[in-house]
Amino acid sequence: MKQMVVLMALAVMLGSCKLPADIAGITVQTPDLSKVADGTWRGICNASLIKAQVAVTVQSGRIEAIIIERHEHGRGGKAEAIVDRVIAQQSLAVDVVSGATGSSKVILKAIEQALAEGSR
Repeated sequence: MKQMVVLMALAVMLGSCKLPADIAGITVQTPDLSKVADGTWRGICNASLIKAQVAVTVQSGRIEAIIIERHEHGRGGKAEAIVDRVIAQQSLAVDVVSGATGSSKVILKAIEQALAEGSR
């Protein structure tokens, strides 16, 4: 009986390591920055228990600043460091923050949405 309880607890712990399907399915592409108008653009991504709202400032085809205006994340707060990677590489094709994959993907998708808004 004790072994059964231990196995069930282990199964629950391992199952909780998976990302929810809506987060796991997030794909991010870098829009053509030369087509993004100068200004500050906002983007939002809501997925499962993770939500992000960002303001992205673009000047002359370059991402100059990214401000995370809202990030509901549980334990994914360290994912906020991803904005420095995006600015440095001028791309959304950056590595996610280890241990905060879900939050990293949601923040990147919000940035993509902001840049798409500026491309209209």
